[in-house]
Amino acid sequence: MSSPQRKPTRRPSKKAEEARRRKRLITWGAGAVAIFVAIGLLVLVAPSDDGNTQATGQAAIGEVAPAIEMVDFDGATLTLEEYRGTPVVLNFWASWCPFCVAEMPDFERVSQAFGDDVAFIGVNLRDDSAQAVSLAGETGVTYRLAADPNGIVYAAFGGTSMPTTVFIDADGVVRDVVAGQMSADALASNIQNLGVGA
Repeated sequence: MSSPQRKPTRRPSKKAEEARRRKRLITWGAGAVAIFVAIGLLVLVAPSDDGNTQATGQAAIGEVAPAIEMVDFDGATLTLEEYRGTPVVLNFWASWCPFCVAEMPDFERVSQAFGDDVAFIGVNLRDDSAQAVSLAGETGVTYRLAADPNGIVYAAFGGTSMPTTVFIDADGVVRDVVAGQMSADALASNIQNLGVGA
């Protein structure tokens, strides 16, 4: 009985070697991109003090909202305390966020529908002020807008993605936090959950 013959080992073709090399480069490239994105997110989310924006406490659903102080687009100081007794929709947005831009007209329509029964506050996050003001004009937003240039308020509300919308009841208690773009219907439904009818 003879032993089975071994086939001679063939070296991979140049084409196969090149395909493997490309695959390694793509894997390394994807890893490098992931690292750069992670660093970018850390820079975006890590708050730093700008001297005009303050937040005390950390938001949690079912708990009183953090005490915040910001400067609005008209240069006036804005606090959540001044809205005690009125439900608040706190929406974090930026001109560099396409989903924020897309939802702003819906927020304006719902704000108009609820009138003075709900306070809408748009919090502009880490944005160029001229671009933010321009976008507000383009989208027709008339509710109060304030700046959070270093993400202090955003961090206090646990923001991780944009846009983020926080629903606060008339007693100042955080009732819901929604990450991502909201439709007019979803926004109105969340407001009704605060005990407000349109």
